[in-house]
Amino acid sequence: MRKPRLSEASGAFRYPAFRRVWVTGVLIALAAWTERLAAGWLILTETDSVFLTAVSFAVRQAPGLIAAPIAGALSDRMPRSRLLGLAAAFRAVLLALLALFALSGLEPLWVAFVLIALAGVAHSFETPCTQALVTDSVPRRAAMNAVALQSVGARGVGALGGLLGGVVIASYGIPAALFAGAAVSLAGGLVVATMRPPAARSARPGRRDTSVLSDVADGLRVMFSVPLVRTLLLLAVLVEMFGFAYHSVLPAVARNVLEVGEVGLGVLTMMAGFGSLAGVLALTAIGNVRRRGLLLIGITLGYGAFLVSFASSGLFPLSLALITGVGAMAAAFDAMQWTLLQQYVPDHMRGRAIGGWVFAIGFGWVGYLTLGAVAEYVGVQWALAATGTLVVLTGLAAAAVAPKLRAA
Repeated sequence: MRKPRLSEASGAFRYPAFRRVWVTGVLIALAAWTERLAAGWLILTETDSVFLTAVSFAVRQAPGLIAAPIAGALSDRMPRSRLLGLAAAFRAVLLALLALFALSGLEPLWVAFVLIALAGVAHSFETPCTQALVTDSVPRRAAMNAVALQSVGARGVGALGGLLGGVVIASYGIPAALFAGAAVSLAGGLVVATMRPPAARSARPGRRDTSVLSDVADGLRVMFSVPLVRTLLLLAVLVEMFGFAYHSVLPAVARNVLEVGEVGLGVLTMMAGFGSLAGVLALTAIGNVRRRGLLLIGITLGYGAFLVSFASSGLFPLSLALITGVGAMAAAFDAMQWTLLQQYVPDHMRGRAIGGWVFAIGFGWVGYLTLGAVAEYVGVQWALAATGTLVVLTGLAAAAVAPKLRAA
């Protein structure tokens, strides 16, 4: 296979609309990484409970079950740049309120969980808007490259945000990190809110007199009526529950297993971010592979294997190397899901397709709570090893019983 030239690997940057979407996505991702790191450490230090820390991740994820289909439908009806700008500004307000709440002494604690849940609502709007804008802003032939480059930016800045977040928390406190995340999110909203919408290849043909609920129903119909889309979303549900739940116990790994504190948590998050960056760079470098479904299955198997290995490590340097692999597989899994979903749905339903994906991963809260509860009783390492094993079994099942995915 011919190795792609550098100009091909970065080709989407030739389009001005994509460059602005890319900057927005990077800023929003930085705010999200900062919020996740700071909120998780906040709950762990205030409650000393692995389970409640996992709950904080679950309540961030659960709103997607309701908000994501609505967000996807709205992103197919409204100017996506405007909707994304509003979601970013909403997140900024929530992070500022969470910072003020942390300064006040965290009484009552349920307020923190409410604010984190509302940040999850913002995320439910950010993801379908961003991903649909990415593919709106480039020709179809450049769509996979654009998705990969967007992931490169978001994951790369996440690596930096993880390290800086840990340092800021250790040096200035959790509220300072949350205020910084609010400022970054607001900047992202301002960048995209003034954006001239790209030529709408995704514009819905025909009449516009249907209701939002009707569009939501259309999106759900596509999710369940197209066999490959149905398979992809089921795979997303299972891997989100079993695999991505590791985020919810990472603060406990840093403090209780590796004994490295908040700076160590920041370094672990940074290495996961570097791994994410490496994963999407690898996808960019290999170009337009033909058997994307087989590649997705292979990534799923690798994801589970790295999780089991990371769970088995009690050494900080080894854990850094292994979580880099975890991050690479996680990012590659997401990027391949987004690419395949948008390839196999009509152009005018791309927002709803990604909204459906956010809806699917909204079930991740089940895995977060389960992992937190199991970790509370049998230990974080045993619980993580079990989830990694389940990811491997999910990949093997997809290879065995999903012929349309294998052929995609």
